Amino acid sequence: MKKTVISLLFVLMFVPLALSAAGDKPMNMEDVLSVKGIGSLQFSPDGEWVAYTMSEWDRKENRRVSHIYMVTASGGSPIKLTNGEKGESSPQWSPDGMHIAFTANRDKGNQIWIINTRGGEAEKLTSEENGVSSFRWSPDGKHIAFVTRDTPKDKAEREKKKKDKFDTIVVDGEFLYSHLWKIAIDTKEKKRLTEGAFGVSSPQWSPDGTQIAYVMSSNGSQESSYTDISENRNTDIYVISSEGGTPRRMTANPAPDSNPQWSPDGKHIAYTAGNDPLSWAAKNDIMLIAAEGGTPRNLTKDHHDSAGAGLTWSPDGKMIYFSGGTGVYSHIFSVPASGGPIAQVTRGNRNYGQFELSGDGMKMAFTLTSSLAPGDIFIAPLGGGQERRITSANPQLKEFAMSEAEVIKWKGPDNFDVEGLLYKPIGYVEGKRYPLILQIHGGPYGRFSDSFDGRAHIFAARGYAVLKPNPRGSTGYGHKFTVANVGDWGGKDFQDILAGVDAVIARRIADPEKLVVMGGSYGGFMTFWTVTQTDRFKAAIGHAGISDWYSFHGQSDIPALMEYGFTGQPWTSTETYRKYSPMTYVDRVKTPIMITHGEEDRRVPIAQAEEYYRALRRRGIEVVFLRYPREGHGIGEPNHQIDLVRRQLEWFDSHLGIERPDTAETKPAAAAKSGK
Repeated sequence: MKKTVISLLFVLMFVPLALSAAGDKPMNMEDVLSVKGIGSLQFSPDGEWVAYTMSEWDRKENRRVSHIYMVTASGGSPIKLTNGEKGESSPQWSPDGMHIAFTANRDKGNQIWIINTRGGEAEKLTSEENGVSSFRWSPDGKHIAFVTRDTPKDKAEREKKKKDKFDTIVVDGEFLYSHLWKIAIDTKEKKRLTEGAFGVSSPQWSPDGTQIAYVMSSNGSQESSYTDISENRNTDIYVISSEGGTPRRMTANPAPDSNPQWSPDGKHIAYTAGNDPLSWAAKNDIMLIAAEGGTPRNLTKDHHDSAGAGLTWSPDGKMIYFSGGTGVYSHIFSVPASGGPIAQVTRGNRNYGQFELSGDGMKMAFTLTSSLAPGDIFIAPLGGGQERRITSANPQLKEFAMSEAEVIKWKGPDNFDVEGLLYKPIGYVEGKRYPLILQIHGGPYGRFSDSFDGRAHIFAARGYAVLKPNPRGSTGYGHKFTVANVGDWGGKDFQDILAGVDAVIARRIADPEKLVVMGGSYGGFMTFWTVTQTDRFKAAIGHAGISDWYSFHGQSDIPALMEYGFTGQPWTSTETYRKYSPMTYVDRVKTPIMITHGEEDRRVPIAQAEEYYRALRRRGIEVVFLRYPREGHGIGEPNHQIDLVRRQLEWFDSHLGIERPDTAETKPAAAAKSGK
């Protein structure tokens, strides 16, 4: 296997990513929405085909839908396997390669359907009242294990109470849980395998089909009610006989254990474990435990960052592969199952997404993306040879002018090394200064990666430079970097960000008199925070931002995140919560600001936006508040996305004195400033 890894290193180190754009057409939001997205790739059992999903914009229905495709591992014209009105997802090959199971909402929630890979109509396998959340084929192909949420035993009584308006909800009571079932392919006979006050996810059959591993959580859900999902983040791995019976608890780690994967011989289970039950920035490691139980071994304790994404065994059981961030890039790594040094399998300035090994272990399929191109599927032979691109989902992109992201580095406070991505305007002329959009990511434990960002290309096509910094607290730079902002949200991470702006100004790219700022979620907080700390930005746009950490603790579904980030609860760390709340300094704001928010956002409830808006309006600050019906934490409906980007462009243009013809990008936002 060591020779195999070296061969793959050679192949992927020297073959450039042949994804580029050479057109001259400016991109707009409709063009971005027309970009197709690839995911859920899976080799057929014989390694000759790859199944995957491709999502696209359904203009008529104002939504994105995904369908299932197949393409040969040698490349060629893809075959569209499904075409349901609402789309399909999660394709899984049957062990004999003759069928693909998938989930689709065609008549009664999200159910499992099965289709012959040679074509024909799909057949519905399940008819669960609450739909199916996950599933897995048995090794012999005769059953499928699946997870569905329980139907209340007093359902009829509950429905009558709703009808009669006696439908009081007891918060944190009357929980419903998701449980494990199996169903026979031929007879559709079902059998429930787990029951109790716990939830089940991620079922995985043992190679001999006699056992099923799964993840157990004590969290349940309430119908039509708000639930604190962070109250108990601990999960554990259990194993149960595929015929049912008493489950065996495999792990007792007080932090989350997840993603169990059986070794090919069935003697071990690899899984991902957090190392701190209280930390929302905990380092995750790959653990290995004997199938009979015992003390787990940590295989990645010396890895600089979290591990476990895409956890995959080699067919011979000697190696475990996983993916992880490396700065603004993502790579594939391997670690011996027996323990030993971790190897970075892939090289170069590239972003590897999902990946999978063929059943014979001779080749790897993976998605690649860059700032110039969304993901496509590539295949590389593990025994040596050149990688091969087998899909081309978006050939139309060659028509557009796009800005390739440049990785830039600078120093933050305490001589701290920081980097980010800089998109220069289309037609950039060296030495000429341009208006700069500072875009701040969410999390705070997230990051910007060198992947396709259609909105950055829209801004670049209209003469803006865009800076996307990864300040301390970002992931992908090692665990110490990620936790460097604990207890200091809005402190040195904010200074890291401003130092990045100064670096772009020092390079004579950004015009210091034409700076604007935007961000969402934690980036929305940071936008609200920025305009309380400095007047150097001419305009701001904050989406789903936090304005008051104290009240947010009682409103959000993740209060434990604040307890970690501010090292205490609001009543024990009151000074810290107040110190870093934009509302505390709202009397300092002078910058015109647009506030945007989804009305159904449970992560950051819209009350946070209402607080900030009302205070700014009472102070006479130029402020616009856009509420998007039906939207949650992000803006998902395509028409809303079109509207939002148009308004963002008009807002920035108008406050920087940039005049444009009435185009599709600006016209609908003409009345935006009337909110003052």
